[in-house]
Amino acid sequence: MRSLTNRFFSRSVLAAAIAGIGTPASAAFFQLAENSASGMGNAFAGGAAIAEDASTVWYNPAGMTRLKGPQFVFAGHFIDPSFKATVNSATTTDFTGIGGPPSVPISGGGGEAGESALVPNFYYTQAIASDYSIGVGVNAPFGLATEYDNSWAGRYHAVRSEIRTYNINVAGAYKFSDVASAGVGINYQHLSAELTQAIDFATLCTLAGQSGTCGFGAGFNPGTNPNDGDGKVTADSNAWGYNFGLLAQLPSDLRLGLAYRSKVKHKLSGDFDATVPTASPVTAVVASGFGIVNSTLKADVTLPATLSLSLYQQLGSQWALMADVTRTDWSSLQELRIKFDSTQGDSVVTLNLKNVYRYSVGATYKPGGAWVFRGGIALDQSPVSSEADATPRLPDGDRTWLSIGAGLQASPTLSFDLGYTYIKVDDPKVRKIGAPGNENQARGNLSADYTGSVQVLSAQARWTF
Repeated sequence: MRSLTNRFFSRSVLAAAIAGIGTPASAAFFQLAENSASGMGNAFAGGAAIAEDASTVWYNPAGMTRLKGPQFVFAGHFIDPSFKATVNSATTTDFTGIGGPPSVPISGGGGEAGESALVPNFYYTQAIASDYSIGVGVNAPFGLATEYDNSWAGRYHAVRSEIRTYNINVAGAYKFSDVASAGVGINYQHLSAELTQAIDFATLCTLAGQSGTCGFGAGFNPGTNPNDGDGKVTADSNAWGYNFGLLAQLPSDLRLGLAYRSKVKHKLSGDFDATVPTASPVTAVVASGFGIVNSTLKADVTLPATLSLSLYQQLGSQWALMADVTRTDWSSLQELRIKFDSTQGDSVVTLNLKNVYRYSVGATYKPGGAWVFRGGIALDQSPVSSEADATPRLPDGDRTWLSIGAGLQASPTLSFDLGYTYIKVDDPKVRKIGAPGNENQARGNLSADYTGSVQVLSAQARWTF
């Protein structure tokens, strides 16, 4: 079974199962921005400078010095993404140049890939001296999911992709003077992933010289789904990071904040599980010959560092303006390299992510009494470098945010906040080319256009003691 085609497929089929760890999230790529319902109303403009509630543990720990007394914040965010795929074309790889099968169409159209999710977070802060505060936050900085029908035309590239994270941030802050404060925190982060795809046994059997038994000659065809196999990757990791921030209260009610979050280096370990079609007894032999076997695996994934510069300007007793620029260093994730605890060689998936910026501006209006109203807009750049590097696991594009929100001081110790955001994703395009020897050879060619948007509804309760 060790034919010349084995060298083309033995490293790629499993890589295809985990290619492009990415899911539709509210922020660029698979980043989640929903870490505060009050901040949602301003599109998170001024996030590192506002310091109006305990969520500042995440945005800028130095802001804890502005909070008086113990404070607890609990928030929930319902995120409803829509990514609709229109498939222009989908075909298997053309292997005639190496004596293999020609390119043939892959059946199935596009479909809806978005999957809704509820994301909670909570924070607690307490001043333990006039100039020193501590706090803790638990949130989900990356995640959500995409899932296509099993019959869609890009099923050899992706079916289901799910990323889940939770982050525990413990921080302390010190107030040097009425002008300057600083804060620092440590972060424990857990990441888990589940990634699935179909495996094209029609092509594998034909390449293995079994066309009359389980290949094209036996009626196996990429348009006949019962002849597909399935690959599933599950993996998880625990890792550590840190964050720090500076806050300056300047004259004329101007406040500046600078906040940095470190990259987090995850070393994932997990399993690859293969399901082989039973239409022919030869398929199991073919799978073994191409190395499609159950196996443990490892992969290194570095989640990006961020640097935020924010300002908050109070204008009289009713109005405040805010702005923010945040850089996210996605270039730390240039490739995904999978190491198998078997005879498989390393599988490499190129991502070519680039560093990007998020720009936001917002305003807050307090008419007097118990209510406050918020609004904001943001432009969130995508780190995807090209259509060829884009993945159907996450059809990503630049994102434009439109946000509104309101807050109610229900009592001296209890307040509520609501926020709503509509995010328009610039129409993503995926152009995958399969060729003998490249990373898409087992998945084939895919040309798909997407329309994308995300709606987010956030609610929050805040108690002070």
